[in-house]
Amino acid sequence: MKRACLLLATIIVCMTAMPVFSSEVSRIDTVVKVGNGLGDSALTSGKSVASISQGDCKYSLALLENQHVQFHSPDVVFLESKIIPKDEHWPHLAHAEMSAGYDWSFEENKNFKSKWFGLMCEGAENFGLLRSDQSKSADDDNPELQFVKEANDLKCPAALTEKGWVPNVNAGRPEDYVFRELSGANWSGFMFGFKSKNRGSMGRIKFCLVHDGNVLLGSAVNNSKPSWIDEKAFEEIESTLRTVTFTP
Repeated sequence: MKRACLLLATIIVCMTAMPVFSSEVSRIDTVVKVGNGLGDSALTSGKSVASISQGDCKYSLALLENQHVQFHSPDVVFLESKIIPKDEHWPHLAHAEMSAGYDWSFEENKNFKSKWFGLMCEGAENFGLLRSDQSKSADDDNPELQFVKEANDLKCPAALTEKGWVPNVNAGRPEDYVFRELSGANWSGFMFGFKSKNRGSMGRIKFCLVHDGNVLLGSAVNNSKPSWIDEKAFEEIESTLRTVTFTP
């Protein structure tokens, strides 16, 4: 009975939190262009709509108080913190040399406790498993493209089927993650929270938002104990992602 009450309370909190968040977003009327173009800003903070130009991905993202977006070509980092950290303390994009090229991931400083996620833009043609009718690798793909597709498929471990987005074999065991199908004004996608050993916490978050021929890939990781990535942070990041709108 207690477990049922707790589950009901969680559902009620989630249902009431979303309208409050949406109400806050609806009152934002400041738009800041973020990118490396003429007149663009590399950083925007506080209640604003960040209009981001990140390669072929052009989109807007609503920010609330104490939320920030920083642009580095080619990546974008979202961060929630009362104090804007120095550049060297922000989570950052890291490249790792592999046998067939380079792979990337986002890293944070040790014991980082602020909520954050990193964003990268990729072409949908550089995936092998985003659709259920795709084969893992095409015969005419060169080794470098096969490597890129395999790496991207690991970052976006779900496929679009007739029933919507469904985790695929790259996601691992269903009991090891929380999966959420997402949709926005003109996009669809999904979000994973990969559980850590500590109950109620997660070690990693991955999400992929698909619009036309582009995919916005996002991730966050935390290795400290306890992790800042808990169920509440997962829900809050989901609320932020639902404000995304892709622009021409």
